[in-house]
Amino acid sequence: MGKFRLKFKHLFLHFENRIEELADWTAEASASPWFLILHAIWWGCWIGFKVEPFPYGLLTMILSLEAIILSALILSSSNREGEQEKKIARKTLTNTKETNWMTEEILEAVRDLQEDVRQLRDEEEEL
Repeated sequence: MGKFRLKFKHLFLHFENRIEELADWTAEASASPWFLILHAIWWGCWIGFKVEPFPYGLLTMILSLEAIILSALILSSSNREGEQEKKIARKTLTNTKETNWMTEEILEAVRDLQEDVRQLRDEEEEL
């Protein structure tokens, strides 16, 4: 039973990676001007060659399904990008806090050194 779960998990992860790649590719492709141009040509040909009579029920159904699939893929890609940006922001915040802490430590050490130098100068002047 354990081998089956392991194989299923591996298959699921592989499938999930492929879907993510498809979502990223779809998001990029659908944002291009060529996507709009090709769709305008396709719709024009559909209507111009009278593939079906008005009110274009099949065309409407095809475009509705396309819109559903595109929106799901684009949202998936956007959500994943958002998660990646959150991880980067958290890491940046952590690094910034650590840097600030180290800077404060260095400033405190420099102030201590300055105080030590002043004390040594004062002692030297007294001699």
